[in-house]
Amino acid sequence: MSDKPRPWQVLRRRTIYDSPWVRLHRDDVRLPDGSVIDGHHVLDYPRPAVCVVPAGDDGRVLLIEHYRFITDTTGWEAPAGRVDEGEALEDAARRELREETGYTARRLDYLGHYHPANGSSNLTFHVFIGRGLRRVGELTDTNEIMRVAWFTPEEIWAMIDANEIRDGLALTALLWHLARGYVNHGDTDKEI
Repeated sequence: MSDKPRPWQVLRRRTIYDSPWVRLHRDDVRLPDGSVIDGHHVLDYPRPAVCVVPAGDDGRVLLIEHYRFITDTTGWEAPAGRVDEGEALEDAARRELREETGYTARRLDYLGHYHPANGSSNLTFHVFIGRGLRRVGELTDTNEIMRVAWFTPEEIWAMIDANEIRDGLALTALLWHLARGYVNHGDTDKEI
């Protein structure tokens, strides 16, 4: 950010909850018009997360089926997880890919990062595309992952169109990957 003053000024921060996973703060904030929000709640994630879109040489994408107890849903996602303390982003992406699929990638291409809920949280997701995939064993994260399967871009578009992929990180990463493929191939006749 630049040296100029921030439009919103944090006047006071109280930490309501603190754990290695997440913190909850209650901030008093002055807005540009001078008014004050007394008690804006902020979710503070001390470490970012990574996501890998495992892209096969044939264009298919390897996805994981995951049960999420918080929403009591099962759905297809891309391999992802929190970056361990002191771990480089690319190392975390390689670890998550291996743990959740049993595959490694010869190359990881960084797509970028984003904040999924920047009105209430500082959580940062970093997205990679894994290329040159090679199966090196079974998935090791059997508590979270139910199974893995390959999907064509057309199948992924159909799942997205039918609202069958509802995980925000996976949805953003897959759309980002598919859009880049669309743009990079210059396929002007294809409808998105």
